[in-house]
Amino acid sequence: MATPIVIANTVVTVLLTLMVLNHFQIVEYDPIDMAVNEFQRRVYYSQIDGSVMAPPETFMTVPEIIQNRGYPLEIHNVVTEDGYILELHRIPKSINEPADTTENIKKKVVFLQHGIFATDFVWASGPSNSSLAYILADHGYDVWMGNSRGNTYSRKHKTLNPDSEKFWDFTWEELGQYDLPASIDYILKTTGQEKVSYVGYSLGCAIFFVGANLKPDLNDKIDVMIGLAPTSTVQVLNNVFKLIAPLSNPLRYVLRWTRTGLFLPSDGISSRLLRFICNSSQIGSATCQTVNYYIFGYSETTNTSLVHVLCGHYPAGGSPKTMLQFFDNYNSGGNFTRFDYGETGNLERYGTTEAPKYQMELVTAPVYLIWSKTDPVSTPQDIEWLATRLGNLKGSVKVDAPVFSHGDFFMSTQVSKLVYHPLLKMLPPPF
Repeated sequence: MATPIVIANTVVTVLLTLMVLNHFQIVEYDPIDMAVNEFQRRVYYSQIDGSVMAPPETFMTVPEIIQNRGYPLEIHNVVTEDGYILELHRIPKSINEPADTTENIKKKVVFLQHGIFATDFVWASGPSNSSLAYILADHGYDVWMGNSRGNTYSRKHKTLNPDSEKFWDFTWEELGQYDLPASIDYILKTTGQEKVSYVGYSLGCAIFFVGANLKPDLNDKIDVMIGLAPTSTVQVLNNVFKLIAPLSNPLRYVLRWTRTGLFLPSDGISSRLLRFICNSSQIGSATCQTVNYYIFGYSETTNTSLVHVLCGHYPAGGSPKTMLQFFDNYNSGGNFTRFDYGETGNLERYGTTEAPKYQMELVTAPVYLIWSKTDPVSTPQDIEWLATRLGNLKGSVKVDAPVFSHGDFFMSTQVSKLVYHPLLKMLPPPF
């Protein structure tokens, strides 16, 4: 029993160290920082043995990646009810459509929402025939991709400074209650459509369920919701988080002590160090692949070049509370609850000493779930819990593969065949 405890404490110590390093990130306007970034873009880091060359898209923004593929791009800014400014990325048509294609044709809108500490890179950084954003565009859909508050592209507010702790005082609640409704309302107004199709990955599913609870009219604006590796309750964990989650209370203390707001940004020192290691040599690349397995689960079909791209974009920053809420759900025995502020805080916010549970029967939009039996984060037990409680479940589909990890939903060489093409059949026609 002593060995797991030692391992757990070692892991959390490393995590806390990385968190503190990220807290003291290099400021954006530092001329040395700018020079380093430019150097990295030009030579893709110094190669210790010259054997690893990181893909150029490791160092590109998502808009740059999309444009580099030749697809049309629009960038839209959405202001939420509580003042956060979110950046949405739109691919209005396929690379194969003529430039003079009439803008009067109303295409069905598909909205894509990423998971925790991520950005919309998960939809656009793989090969074009294996990235959902391009697949949808090539099939005639109007593709919109969300970016949650606090990540690389949505780190702005009408009045709050991102350097302030108050800017980062948000949980899953705000992502579902404010970010999603604001994004979807903006899209409906811009496109003139009455409904959108929603595809969420991991936490992108959980915040949809939150939004459907707290803003019930959200259900009426969705013609179908498709959840890829959906998270909600966390009864079982089979990755490194299983060791870290029980230590969430010490983590809370350290976060308060360091006054950490922005958590795990892509430009933090630890993230930079990880990218350097990943791109330094074959040994470094293998190290990063191992880290990927510990977080996302073992895979037999991971596109190894995408691991480098992953390190360039993930983690993308967010509020520590979003991670703590994930751990709280696990530590509570597998509940799906609002953020736990402790007895006093819960009384003030909810009127009860315990954080209230979300009600899945309030999710009345049609829902399909796509999941894997070997996913260490969104496990079969959690899928069963979710499937038996949703108010309008239309189907629960297991990925037809003996091994398919949480990360394989965007990094597998087989994801197009196993996930995205079956997903297309669940969507309404594009016209």
